[in-house]
Amino acid sequence: MNKSASPKVDVSPYVGFCGGVNRTLKIIEKLRLEQPGKKIYLLGKVVHNEIVLNRMKRRGFKTIDDHRLAGDGLLIIQSHGIPASRLSEIKASGISFVDTTCPMVKDIQARARRLAGEGRRVIIIGDRRHEEVQGIAGQVENALILGTPEEAGRGFFRGVDRAGVVIQSTFIRAEADAILRKIRRFVPDVRFENTICKPTSDRQRDARIQAARYDGVIVIGSPASANTRNLMSIAGAGNRRTRLVSRPEDVDGLPLGQGRKFYVLSGASTPMDVIDRTVARLRRRLERETKSR
Repeated sequence: MNKSASPKVDVSPYVGFCGGVNRTLKIIEKLRLEQPGKKIYLLGKVVHNEIVLNRMKRRGFKTIDDHRLAGDGLLIIQSHGIPASRLSEIKASGISFVDTTCPMVKDIQARARRLAGEGRRVIIIGDRRHEEVQGIAGQVENALILGTPEEAGRGFFRGVDRAGVVIQSTFIRAEADAILRKIRRFVPDVRFENTICKPTSDRQRDARIQAARYDGVIVIGSPASANTRNLMSIAGAGNRRTRLVSRPEDVDGLPLGQGRKFYVLSGASTPMDVIDRTVARLRRRLERETKSR
């Protein structure tokens, strides 16, 4: 590491909102403008980023967990999707709603239904606590969910001879492959569909390639975001000086050491203005510290 070198901060080309998040937020804003005075309710966290959610709250949007609380307002179904049974309940209630589920997530839901229709037991590789995974599991009966290879023992697959496997869209591919190997060991007939979305694949590949080339990696996003945590894991495997920041102010307390070259990644629900301000603040800090040496 050259301590006298000029500081350098490079930003990944894959930062800011992914297409699904951008689509959801644009739909919501369009509805707000087209229906002034209409109460708009968000069913659960439409995205996993506190800054975005706080901005939406200030604009008058209200987050609810029970769709019945929407009353005569307009209900927004989050980008992660919901189980089929819950969608049926919303339709039967007569509540006005708009489904902003990411098209890529809808595709995974459709694939799960198709695999079940072939007589296969659907296995979802993903985090069982995540809304997307719960929504996919809720498209079929008796779906199995696996988050780690350790969960995939012989007893887990008792009675399963034919399986159809899909993956949470933001899951880490290497971890999914390890789980898939365990599934194939115990289930004789497996049809696998790689449903990790392209934006996730691009970001993860970039993190894997670039991490070791820099003195440190900064991931901008919320710890509540699965794809952000996964970027931390991938970048951290290649660079132990990988740090997570949620706001520009977080840069001030980061332990940067003698690092001069940093690479910046972001979660898929991190606003671009937050990224720009964080990068600018990081560059100012590095320039100050360079002058003081």
